[in-house]
Amino acid sequence: MDTFLISFVSGGGDTVGKMMILTFKDSEEALLKRLIDSLGALEYHQVELPTEPLLKIGNLSLYPLESRIEQDGKSYTLGRQQFQILYLLARNPGRTFQKSQIYSVVWEDAEPIQINEAIRYHISELRKILLELTGRECIETVWGVGYRFVEK
Repeated sequence: MDTFLISFVSGGGDTVGKMMILTFKDSEEALLKRLIDSLGALEYHQVELPTEPLLKIGNLSLYPLESRIEQDGKSYTLGRQQFQILYLLARNPGRTFQKSQIYSVVWEDAEPIQINEAIRYHISELRKILLELTGRECIETVWGVGYRFVEK
């Protein structure tokens, strides 16, 4: 699998840069070649994705670049928001996060239209996945406050 970091620079004296990370399977070599040819003068670099987890809690491994979690050979790929919620909580075990804090980290500038429902849904889904993967409850509700990741 090849991964490319592509940076786009636009503007005059003050440059404004954008970056994309693209991953291609070996079987997509022709598509990758066409893309590189069409980029022309744009700068790009081939990079290797780390195979080690960037966060490990007990036997649970979190792979942020892939939004994937793994334990004892079982693996799940999560949606972006689910993974970001889990990563925030797992990076800070025992710390309670208010729903508004979770929302501001995961959804950044989005309007908090249905903050409670969105977070409640994602926490519920994460609990199911983590229970199946680890055999235990990993996310605890702190009533009236928010949620926290617990190591048992």
